[in-house]
Amino acid sequence: MFERFNDKLICEYSTRIGGVSTGCYDSMNLSLTTDDALSNILANYEIWCRSLGVDTHQIVMVHQTHGNEVIRVSLENCGEGLYSPRRRGIDGMVTDARGVALVTSHADCTPIYVYDPIHEAIGLCHAGWRGTTREIAERTVNRMIDEFESDPVDLYAAIGPCISIKHFECDSDVIDAISNMNVRNIPHAYTYNPLKGKFNVSMPAINKAVLMSAGVPADHIEIDGSCTYEQRDKYFSHRRDGLARGGQVALLMLK
Repeated sequence: MFERFNDKLICEYSTRIGGVSTGCYDSMNLSLTTDDALSNILANYEIWCRSLGVDTHQIVMVHQTHGNEVIRVSLENCGEGLYSPRRRGIDGMVTDARGVALVTSHADCTPIYVYDPIHEAIGLCHAGWRGTTREIAERTVNRMIDEFESDPVDLYAAIGPCISIKHFECDSDVIDAISNMNVRNIPHAYTYNPLKGKFNVSMPAINKAVLMSAGVPADHIEIDGSCTYEQRDKYFSHRRDGLARGGQVALLMLK
């Protein structure tokens, strides 16, 4: 993702490959909310970050709650999450400080990366179905407008690996939340299976529509398309494995 900006950014999404954790956490578990040994998790962060050229002390993490709160962070926040307490009730961050690695945690939920090449600012958010329908993608864009005077037409966004529409089977509560969004008539948002009485929902389609509604041009939005549920050998998945699993992280940093 964001390959055209490789000289400006580090933009990554971890996999479950290459770590030291064992059992259901095999092996690159980066989730701080699992029962995996903390020593293993910290070792995994050291291994993964070293491969990216990032120091673990540059990381800023928050305690995510499937909401839509987005905050600005800076160099003084580096280390939060791994070396000092995480701020609670936050699912998105923005910054214009170089060397600050924004990190969000995922195990099916959608990571959304945003970059402003004009003002050299970035945003990263965690969008589960609740955050998605509460339009955290737009809140991230708006926070960048407020903090950095970003113009949405200049922004680029990437929607990272997440559970696909094929495997994200839902009940009517999710559809009700979609119906109550400010963004209406979203193409390919969901399908209905009358045999099961269930809906299948596309987080990428909805988040792309939210980004476009916020003013980000359609041709500035890329979708990774990888399914965390389907690719068992590559990703942990909450929907597939429940609590007996590890987790991935998304990372975005200005070089």
